[in-house]
Amino acid sequence: MKIVGVVDPDDERRSLTKERFELSEACCFADIEEFIRKPKMADAVINSTMDHLHVSTSIPLLTAGYDIMLEKPIGIHADEVLNLYNEAQRCGRKVMICHVLRYAPFYESIRQKIADGVIGDIVSLTTTENVTYHHMAMAYVRGKWGRQDKSGSSMSSDCGRHM
Repeated sequence: MKIVGVVDPDDERRSLTKERFELSEACCFADIEEFIRKPKMADAVINSTMDHLHVSTSIPLLTAGYDIMLEKPIGIHADEVLNLYNEAQRCGRKVMICHVLRYAPFYESIRQKIADGVIGDIVSLTTTENVTYHHMAMAYVRGKWGRQDKSGSSMSSDCGRHM
C-alpha cells in the first residue's frame, strides 16, 4: 500500500502527513469536496473521521468512485448505515470495515494455536474488549469522544450515565 494523499481540515496534521509520506502539495486537501473535485488518484481511501462524520464523508467518496476502508462504527444510526450500504450498492463500490484489533499479535497468536490444534476442539468462543479506566478517562471523558454532541459516539453518552 502506498499513501498518495491526505484530506484533513487541520493544517498542522495535514502538513505532518505531507512530510511523513513525502506528498506533493497537489495531493493535500482541506476537505472531502476539494478532494473529490480532482481526478481519481487512488484505488481506495481510508476514512478515519469522527464517528458522526463516517457516513456523510463516505458517500461523496463512493460517488467519486473510491472503495473505502471505514473505521468502526459504520455510522451512528441504523438509517444512515443503510443509506451508506445502499449508496455503495448503487455505485458498485466496496466499504470495508476496519476492526483494529483483528490482526493484533495476541489475537493472531490465539488464532494460530487454534489452527494448529494446540488448544483442542473449539466448541464456542467469546471475546470481549473491556474499556479500561485509563482509556475511558483519556478518550471518552476528556478526549475527543467526551461529548456526544461533538463526536456522535454512543460511548460518550454511556459515560455520563455511569460515572
